[in-house]
Amino acid sequence: MTMRLGFTVTKPTEGARMNPLQIAHIDVPATVIEVLPSMGLAWLRDAEMREWAVTKSTPGVEWAQLAPGSRVCLHVCSVDGKEFPCGCHT
Repeated sequence: MTMRLGFTVTKPTEGARMNPLQIAHIDVPATVIEVLPSMGLAWLRDAEMREWAVTKSTPGVEWAQLAPGSRVCLHVCSVDGKEFPCGCHT
């Protein structure tokens, strides 16, 4: 038995452009809720009760200063409505 799959490739019209990405950077105050040094991971919670994870490779993270209850400023990048941490400092 042979099955044929069909599809059509279309070219964009002349002068057509894709929608540009909507990018924003915001600073979010957060509190450290857990530090897992053996895994290089720390969990943070902001005032809106959102939880964020940062790793040893997150720019600005100083592991010696991270402890449950400590306050940090989390740099959050928002790309088309999706938010992720892109930096952190105490």
